[in-house]
Amino acid sequence: MDQQVARDGQNYLTRVDTPVSTPPPTPTPATAAAQDLYREIRSIYQQLTPLKTLAPCDLVNALLTRLVSLCIQSYSLEVVDDFYQIDAATTLCHALQNLCAIAEGELERHWAQKILQDADPIQTRTLLTSFPYHANYLSLSHLEASLLTPFLMRPPSNIAFIGSGPLPLTSLCLLTRFPTARVHNIDRDANALAVSCALTAKLGHTERMTFSCEDAANATDGCVAWETLDVVFLAALVGMQSSEKIGVLRGLRQRLKVGTVVVCRSARGIRGVLYPVLELSGELQNAGFEILAEMHPWNSVVNSVVVLRVKA
Repeated sequence: MDQQVARDGQNYLTRVDTPVSTPPPTPTPATAAAQDLYREIRSIYQQLTPLKTLAPCDLVNALLTRLVSLCIQSYSLEVVDDFYQIDAATTLCHALQNLCAIAEGELERHWAQKILQDADPIQTRTLLTSFPYHANYLSLSHLEASLLTPFLMRPPSNIAFIGSGPLPLTSLCLLTRFPTARVHNIDRDANALAVSCALTAKLGHTERMTFSCEDAANATDGCVAWETLDVVFLAALVGMQSSEKIGVLRGLRQRLKVGTVVVCRSARGIRGVLYPVLELSGELQNAGFEILAEMHPWNSVVNSVVVLRVKA
């Protein structure tokens, strides 16, 4: 619509229905907090990427400690939602997860080899407890065992841990929690398994711990008697996306007996910056699993836990 407007004795035609450009909305406190968090996490990533190695050193340790500290804080749902709505947030998370996977492997290998240098089994156990995240592993293993136990008809005899790595702390915790069980460690990294096997021998657990180098996602043959397993643990870094994790689970379903309990490590909220998330959806049921329980720690334990059972 046009209006005739008089100014200084002259007439002007003015478009009054022309859209007026509006200023961008003022950021909410949640949006501002999410942006600040994103910038700080991105800064850590930018300091990690140029490094030639992510083996433990003062700089790597400080950066990763700061990153973990940021990710395990409690954030409102609004902050979490706003964080993941930032355009580059998903890309940043995937890149950081890959870096964290490398750094975690380097840290575990470093400590396993350090422990192996001491021939005394008693001192070996003492050194094991000095691993920086030893308390976290103990807490996580306790939570996992407590969560899965109600779904077991009897104490498990045969347990498998897929993605056990060079420092099999979870497997060692399982030996203590289930005194009559045997734990079979599976990893596709032969070097990591060799270190893990040597450490297990030093601790005197060779009778109840076995090892095999396999890619669980593609394993068809091998030395794993899948049909005898009562419980299977899937490490957090097995499958770097939910679809990959479900692909691994679908392959396991073809080899596991009905009723086998599967414990998967996942993440929730900003903790998903560190570890990939297993999405609970109809895809899991279509893959042949019943979802039994899900647990999200609010303390220093980073991983969530999902308990599944193989359906008939």
